[in-house]
Amino acid sequence: MRRFSFLLALLTSFQCAAFDLSLQPDPALTPVAVVTYQLQALQANSNGDGIAATFRFASPANKKFTGPLSKFAGLFDAPQYEPMLNHHSAEVKLLRDDGTTAQLLASIVDSTGKLHWYRFVLSRQQGQECTNCWMTDAVTPDVRPERSA
Repeated sequence: MRRFSFLLALLTSFQCAAFDLSLQPDPALTPVAVVTYQLQALQANSNGDGIAATFRFASPANKKFTGPLSKFAGLFDAPQYEPMLNHHSAEVKLLRDDGTTAQLLASIVDSTGKLHWYRFVLSRQQGQECTNCWMTDAVTPDVRPERSA
């Protein structure tokens, strides 16, 4: 049992260390891939690097309201967004994609086991930082029945 616990701890630390926080917006990424990456970055957040990786995928319109990075990082001090940092697990579901905008629903189990819901709105960028890239315009808490994992 002791050996199994050691191997599990080693594997877990390897998975966290192996997560690439340097991904950049790319036209090949789907809305689900973008939101999944942002949530994984926030889950792996250490010294703000996950927040910075998430901020790269904020649309220029979003950055006008939430930027610069130091202001964006402060959003995660608020009770409605703090559960996203270092959460236990997350699932992403595509609700709508019309080719130019997309809405997704994410369920997040925080580090204490509480379930939280968030609605992501993305748009495909044109003539801006990354033409044809999906970027996040807004993330809002979504009220759903409470339950614990």
